Amino acid sequence: LNVIMELTVWLGLLASALFISISPGPGAIFSISQGTQYGFKRSIISIIGLQLGLMSQIIFLLLGLGILIDQFPGIFSIIKILGMLYLIVLGALQWFKKIEQISTSKDDFENSFSPLNSLLKGFFVNITNIKGTVFFLALIPLFVDLTSLNISTCVILTATLVGVDLFVMTGYLMLAEISKSLLSDPKKILWQNRVTGSILIFIGLIMGMT
Repeated sequence: LNVIMELTVWLGLLASALFISISPGPGAIFSISQGTQYGFKRSIISIIGLQLGLMSQIIFLLLGLGILIDQFPGIFSIIKILGMLYLIVLGALQWFKKIEQISTSKDDFENSFSPLNSLLKGFFVNITNIKGTVFFLALIPLFVDLTSLNISTCVILTATLVGVDLFVMTGYLMLAEISKSLLSDPKKILWQNRVTGSILIFIGLIMGMT
């Protein structure tokens, strides 16, 4: 009976993680943007960055960030403001890219692509993702007793959340690769970047007002 109950709890966590990953957010927008510009293979490093950021959020929570934020709400506000500012700046940079900066030629992609830059961008998108933080603080305690954690529970929790997000973000990356041919015109790429930038700015503003 205990095993069945534990499986039920895990399935509930799995479903919740799938929902939060699939729902439009900074990670999904970032994955689609990277996949459209640099292709599937190159953009895998961006997805890895996203997962490193996600793992960091989980580790912070398991180390007691949830309790800390509950006792000192100001820390939550700082995280919220940093996330808002980062997304707005990232969106603005995306929006104001010049056509020549986003040319579809292979040479331009090779010159503009930086694995380390893509990794760090992905990391900061997720580490400052307030939607993820709220999800962790609100829902994880429903599935896991944070006051009596053990290593196996932490591993299962982290592997589930990261595994689901990795699967979903890779799906977004593949979707971007498939639609890339529809955006081969530099002017269309410019339009796509402005839409992406606007969405990132909008999400940042919404985060700041909620």
